[in-house]
Amino acid sequence: MTPESKLDHILKSLYERYKEGHILYLHSKAICELAKLNVPPAEAYLIMVKLNSDGYVDGLESNQWMFKINYEGILFFQEGGYKAQLRDKKRKRIKEDIYNIITATGAIIAGLYAIWQVYIELTKHK
Repeated sequence: MTPESKLDHILKSLYERYKEGHILYLHSKAICELAKLNVPPAEAYLIMVKLNSDGYVDGLESNQWMFKINYEGILFFQEGGYKAQLRDKKRKRIKEDIYNIITATGAIIAGLYAIWQVYIELTKHK
């Protein structure tokens, strides 16, 4: 499972609990178990820290292992989550590459046209 899939899987699980009315702080390992994501406790914590640093879950100040989804996380999940974000980044990169190729091609054509015009002017005066 890719990192994006793991993050989306956790967000989905937290979102479903939110829809059921459960917005309580849970231990990072318990969150992964509820999501049926079989990862070691250290990875469960890292996943939750990533979601926290991205602003999609809140951590409990008195216990660094406890997290809950916040409204940003709910909106982000509804917009497609990390997979959609990755897909959008790839699409944007492709658009930029196409734009750069078209710009370079246009510059080459303009340069060749200028050289052609100089050649025509030079051959007129002979």
